[in-house]
Amino acid sequence: MKSSILAFLAVGVAHSAGRLLHATRHGLVPDTVTSNVIPMRKHIVPSFGHRSSVVKPVYRRTADVNHPANLTNVHDVYYIVDIVVGNQTLAVSVDTGSSDTWFVSDYFECVRFWWQGPEYKPNCGLADGFTGNLSGGVLDNPPFVRSYMDTTFVSGYYGFEDVTVGSITAKNQRVGVVNYTFWAGDGLTSGLLGLGYPFMTSLDGAEQNQAPYDPVFTTMWKNKLIDPLFSIALSRESGDQGEPDGEVRTPEGSYLALGGLPPVEVDEESWARTKIHGVDAIPEWMFEQSDLGLYIIKPDSWVYGRETEDVTPAEADQGAVMTHGLTTNTTQFPVLIDVGATLSLLPKGLVQKLYAAFDPPAKYLSTNGLFFALCNATIPKFGVNIGENTFYFAPEDLLRQTARDPSGEYCRIGVTDVNGGPYVLGVSFLSSVVAVFDIENTEMRFASRTKY
Repeated sequence: MKSSILAFLAVGVAHSAGRLLHATRHGLVPDTVTSNVIPMRKHIVPSFGHRSSVVKPVYRRTADVNHPANLTNVHDVYYIVDIVVGNQTLAVSVDTGSSDTWFVSDYFECVRFWWQGPEYKPNCGLADGFTGNLSGGVLDNPPFVRSYMDTTFVSGYYGFEDVTVGSITAKNQRVGVVNYTFWAGDGLTSGLLGLGYPFMTSLDGAEQNQAPYDPVFTTMWKNKLIDPLFSIALSRESGDQGEPDGEVRTPEGSYLALGGLPPVEVDEESWARTKIHGVDAIPEWMFEQSDLGLYIIKPDSWVYGRETEDVTPAEADQGAVMTHGLTTNTTQFPVLIDVGATLSLLPKGLVQKLYAAFDPPAKYLSTNGLFFALCNATIPKFGVNIGENTFYFAPEDLLRQTARDPSGEYCRIGVTDVNGGPYVLGVSFLSSVVAVFDIENTEMRFASRTKY
């Protein structure tokens, strides 16, 4: 593998009929459409937050039995696939921001968080769980415990069972079975399909030092069932304004492709590549080791604004330059590529410039806790430079017509500002590209999707 990567680096950015080449143990080959393609279902649900497999501090919580309650907030988007666990089909959310594959058992306890008060009746929004026993047995120790960035958590036990995604089966795969959770689900999924690296599975429990194991995707490529890469194409649909909360839609062209590309059209001249960085690239995580954990990249620069704008001296001091009427900020910082996050989370200084570029400018709505703009506002350009190419957010992803405030006049912006990392490029970015997650070459590749 080392020699093939060195040869790949020596060749540089190579193309075959416009398509970017990647290195394999067989040498340089172009990315090709695979037959191992799993359609994903788009589901719009009330918003709760961003999930990533970063262990959070333990909080106090009190228990209550699971029963229904309404969720109220602006919409979030999840993409769902069916997996077969043993002989049972379960719907799970696809997540590149975590590594475990887990699902609830047929009976689980849904709990409220400590700040919700005794009168709050919890609803975890999880579908039917796994019934019966795992064919490979269970582990008495360690327990399965995972906390996410949005303060949700799951707890249960590990076991072993065959897991099939599409037509590929990971035999005797280690999975998590959840019987105790604080969750905010969509009502249609039973768990998560985590596609991150094995390292993130070692962060179980308070000690965060347990031995990692191979997640589903890793098991598949190590057993040579697929090439060591996967790709994702997320589609949005137009004209769905006013649809009822929680309605399932199946847009054409949302795919998880194992071992190759999905069958969608892209601009072949737009292919760009960038390195995947280790967990130490995100200073807020305070990891000393450089293990690969999630899909962390460092874009070259960011582009925003309207053509009539000028760069102020203060912006110039911060690395901003004017190109063809748009401002380019050359400050580099690490970001996660996370299909489990609806919004993109980026530094406050950068995003505030984006908000100001809306006409009229976006404003903060305290009732929703996010920035909104008038639904008929003029939308600026916003893009990320990777390699020699700029990938622009689509206007419909920057100003989301399906996510409105109670008045119906203001729409949610698809990028939100945060004071510190980890920063995230989520669905609002990924809806405009095909993203290739190449494990063997430790890089990501992107291409712009043609208009759909």
